[in-house]
Amino acid sequence: MRKFVHALLLLTCGIFAAALLLAQTTAQQSNDLRVFVRPLEGSDAELAKSVGKKLIHELEKHSISVTESKDDADAILTGSGLMQTSRKHSYGSHPAVCIRGSVRLVNKNGVTLWTEDVSSSRYAVNETSSFVDRVTDGVAKALSEESKRRSSEPVAQIDRR
Repeated sequence: MRKFVHALLLLTCGIFAAALLLAQTTAQQSNDLRVFVRPLEGSDAELAKSVGKKLIHELEKHSISVTESKDDADAILTGSGLMQTSRKHSYGSHPAVCIRGSVRLVNKNGVTLWTEDVSSSRYAVNETSSFVDRVTDGVAKALSEESKRRSSEPVAQIDRR
């Protein structure tokens, strides 16, 4: 049993280290693109505003450039959602809160880079952080792919007649 626990612990550490390395690599590849975060919409305006601010902070924390101007952005992040309370998964006397939203990242040409229905983990200690983490991961991966795509495009030829 002890060997099993040690093996499980080593496996968990390995997975965590690989995930951390992937997150750092993804952030480094996507940090040359700028994102404009459109104010989030939702049934609870204060919650939407709070989640939007937290999202901008988390994106910047992951080396993703956030711009205040839509015109300066390489991509635009939009989202709308709602906050639900559920007695089904409540802990103690407090009902569990779930944040759910649809998010979309499009480039300047209107091409969708990433879209997903995101929800906070039902086991999260902080529901807004769980939601924001999931959105940040999706945006980082999409920007990384966009950056790779852009870097593999041939440079425009200059016509010298």
